[in-house]
Amino acid sequence: MGRPLVNSEAILYGQLVQGAYAMFKRDRANLKPEPQAGDIPDPYEFVAWIHMSDFIFGRTAPKFYGFIARNKNTQEDFAVAIRGTEGATEWWDDASAILVPFSQVPHWGRVAHGFDKIYSTLKIEQHPQTAGRLLEAGPLPELQGSFGDQLEQLHLRLEGISPRRAVVNEKKGRPERPYIVTGHSLGAALTTLFTMENKEKRKFDIETACTFASPRVGNMPFARVFNLLPLTSWRIVNSWDLVPKLPLHIPLILDYEHVNTAYEFSSEGKVKMNPVCWHSMETYLHWLDANLPVEACCAL
Repeated sequence: MGRPLVNSEAILYGQLVQGAYAMFKRDRANLKPEPQAGDIPDPYEFVAWIHMSDFIFGRTAPKFYGFIARNKNTQEDFAVAIRGTEGATEWWDDASAILVPFSQVPHWGRVAHGFDKIYSTLKIEQHPQTAGRLLEAGPLPELQGSFGDQLEQLHLRLEGISPRRAVVNEKKGRPERPYIVTGHSLGAALTTLFTMENKEKRKFDIETACTFASPRVGNMPFARVFNLLPLTSWRIVNSWDLVPKLPLHIPLILDYEHVNTAYEFSSEGKVKMNPVCWHSMETYLHWLDANLPVEACCAL
């Protein structure tokens, strides 16, 4: 669907996800890590943190999971970038594969219970540097509702203080809000769910969805609806990676199906033959550009 894969664009989006990993790994307990040089690739700039909470074993404390970024040249093009699973508890969350209606769009197929539950915990917190004069009235109020609802509230703030007047598209009843969404592993599943929530609410103009190592997110009716969306979808997958093979497709029991469009490669001969290296974000970027290094522990 949409445009064929453009390597340079996919690399840029993958580097956004890589930035989310880098920010998280410096201090895993920090909910609001500040991006360092190299974390956010040009032309993007940091706008807001994305938090998520586990739901297994009573561990509900939020964690930093990704960010919202804005094209600093246009001030109008945005990106959602979400990292993948890190740690045993998060993997356990992912393993909850019972099919349930997606809570945001219950009439368009079913999704994995774990992904739906995690999606419901996503929270957005705006970076103070992007708030401008809004801070004169005191601390920013918490954004409310679903992930899509919170993102719309964030945009209303940004559009309200922008030096450029937000021109309302009369047909849409709002300004244009171009977006790309990108994620790795669990992050790929979450951005897929956001894309489907937006189909229902139509608050953003998602032009490209670029996912890496995405698991199956929902059942066949869910995938069929996603595949009809008017956007470009690149689902990049390593044929050796185990995560894209999950949850299992079992006819009549678990009718999970991947969304379009798959761009498959093999990491054989590029990294060590083990599941960690097959799944690594660096392995995916190395396939897109051989000059980008794989993780040191995976190098041949």
